[in-house]
Amino acid sequence: MRACCCKSKQNRIITGVIFIVLLSNIALAGVGTESMQFLKIKPSARGASLGDGFVAVSDDVNAVFFNPAGLTQISALEISLMHMVYMADTSYEYASLAMPIGDNLRFGAYIIYLNYGSISKTSEDNTGMYQSSTESFSPNDLAVALSGAIRLGSNISLGVNLKYASESIDTLSLTGIMADAGILADLDGIKVGSSVYNIGVGNISNSPMGIRLGISSKIMLMAENDLTVALGSNYVPASSKMSGSIGVEWGYEEFLFLRSSYSLMSDSDSVNIGGGLKQDFGGMTGEIAYNFSMLGDLGSAHRISIGIKLGEGPGNYKGSKLKKSSGSKTAPKKNYSTPARKYNTR
Repeated sequence: MRACCCKSKQNRIITGVIFIVLLSNIALAGVGTESMQFLKIKPSARGASLGDGFVAVSDDVNAVFFNPAGLTQISALEISLMHMVYMADTSYEYASLAMPIGDNLRFGAYIIYLNYGSISKTSEDNTGMYQSSTESFSPNDLAVALSGAIRLGSNISLGVNLKYASESIDTLSLTGIMADAGILADLDGIKVGSSVYNIGVGNISNSPMGIRLGISSKIMLMAENDLTVALGSNYVPASSKMSGSIGVEWGYEEFLFLRSSYSLMSDSDSVNIGGGLKQDFGGMTGEIAYNFSMLGDLGSAHRISIGIKLGEGPGNYKGSKLKKSSGSKTAPKKNYSTPARKYNTR
């Protein structure tokens, strides 16, 4: 019986490895000029603060973007909203949600909207000179994705995204369908994760594909498991460029969090600093997080995220014993003792 169990576990791991290798080969084949660069921008103040190593953490709703396989770690409905102040007048908005469906399945979705502000139109006259006009336009980008994840046994998960993305500049627009795929394995407290993202499907062949690979673990700094260390790498086939990062997250009493990461061989997003606060309100947990990113010659960016977790999901119990069903009532014990009688003697 034990040999059969070990063989089944080994088969699940092999299946997951083959799954990610095949998808990596698809991504590596798509070398060329990229479009829709906005899909590379990291949402989530927490995820950005931890760097590419977050692909091996992905234990909250923002796994929908970084590694959909990580969705199997959530136990209840989670919602996240983020606003980012980007360079110039650009603003980046992001919203995501995820929820459990039974014990082993998870569903999620996210939407990204990037607005570049108002830009004045110019026209060329007969002399070849450009002149400004009173008209203007507002370039924008949009992405909408649906996510699904499944847990295979107790230590390995697979996840996929299907997304629609568009770029609009005045009267010109570009649309496309893309996919992401991810895997996450827990090897005795050490998590290994990988995702292949922005795989072009259908009419888009120059999508900004990439591969993330990471490893993370929790260690003791001042209290048990209060420090998360995440190492990650990111490879972009179109430019044959690879970068790496190291990120850390320290938590105090599940209330205060400090985060930071440093990226190697990255032209932008090289240094990230952030923090957050989390509070349990009884049936609902709220979190607010902040991130500051240094973008090299492009300046800097500020992210502010708000997260909400509602209740507890299936299979998540507080304590080792389950409560008895309220439908089964126990009859009260009868008291057969009778009060002692008093007899008067003369």
